[in-house]
Formats: sequence, C-alpha cells, structure tokens
Amino acid sequence: MAKLTAATRTDTVKGKLHPDGRRQRSQASRAKIVTAFMELIESGDPSPSAARVAERAGVGLRSVFRHFDDMDSLYAEIDKTLNTQWGPVLSKPYESSDWREQLIELVERRAKVNEAIYPHRIMTSLARFRSELLMSNYKRLLKYEKDALGAILPKSVQKDKQRSRAILLATSFDSWRLFRQDEGMSNKQVIATMSQMVRDVVAQIDD
Repeated sequence: MAKLTAATRTDTVKGKLHPDGRRQRSQASRAKIVTAFMELIESGDPSPSAARVAERAGVGLRSVFRHFDDMDSLYAEIDKTLNTQWGPVLSKPYESSDWREQLIELVERRAKVNEAIYPHRIMTSLARFRSELLMSNYKRLLKYEKDALGAILPKSVQKDKQRSRAILLATSFDSWRLFRQDEGMSNKQVIATMSQMVRDVVAQIDD
C-alpha cells in the first residue's frame, strides 16, 4: 500500500478532506474568481456577469455566489488587490527634495499606475452610480490624489486656488486618459505632455 505523503496526511483524515485542506481550496477558488473578474474587466468588459466570471475562473456558478454575496463584496476584494499592488508605487518617498521636481515624479508614477489599472478606474467611474461602495471608493481616490498633491505643494501655492487647481488637472487621471486613450498617445508622450503642463503652471509661480 502506498504511504500517505505529508501533504496528503494534512488534507485527509479518514477519507475526508481536512479542514485546512478545505480552507486552502476555498481560498484558491476565491482568488481565481477575483483574478477572472479583473481579467475580464481588463479585456474590455466593464461589467462581467457571474456566469462569465465562473467560466473564466474554471469554477461553478454557485462557487461565485458562495464566496461573494453581491458585486460590492467582489469590488471590495479587487480594490484591496489593487491597493496592495500599486499603493507602494504611489506612496514611496520622492527622490528629489525640490517640490517642483516632485510634481514631475508624481506625474511619472501616476502614469505608470494608470497604464496598469485604467480599466478598473473606468469601470469604477461608470458603475459608481449604482454602487455605494464604488462611489465611496471613487471619492476616496480623488481625495487621496488631492491630498498627495497637497503634501508636495508649498502652502503659498495651495492658497493660489487657480494655479493649484490647474496643477491638480494637469496631474489627474482624466487628463491622462484624454491623452492616452482619446488622443492615442503613448504613455511616454503623455508623461512628457503632462510634465510640460505642470512646468508651464509652476513657471508662473514666484516661490
């Protein structure tokens, strides 16, 4: 008779799946569902059905509903995943000590992140009116971006509402999307254009 391997002993007790084994399989199925949902969004479907998600994940339709009671719980998991992946890129210390150069670093970082997550941001923008969670996430992200800019700009610049708002627009996702998608520019070209916009505004500031 073949002996049970350590992994098999862990997962099997008297012919039944060990609780730890069930938990691992459940976590694996949950991860597959989240990955499938994200992949479908990234492939151009801003609102994939549960059936499409199940098919893409290779799990049963019941498994999708067992792991996620509603769409908001799935959106929350995706938000958590994206924050884990890209939060450190946006929040790492700036290399320059000059606030003007930090703005250019900010443009470059956001462009890098936008390139990776723009389908999810567009999905959030479209679906936020039918989801309180997505509306909350949308407002939180806008506040985060505004606060990140405020952490760079000197107080005297922040008080100049017109120019500080011009910088906010020049570094925004909406500006990036306009150039990257509507204008069909490369991400490198977008960075150059947005950086020039920032420099043009900053050049008018005496500080």
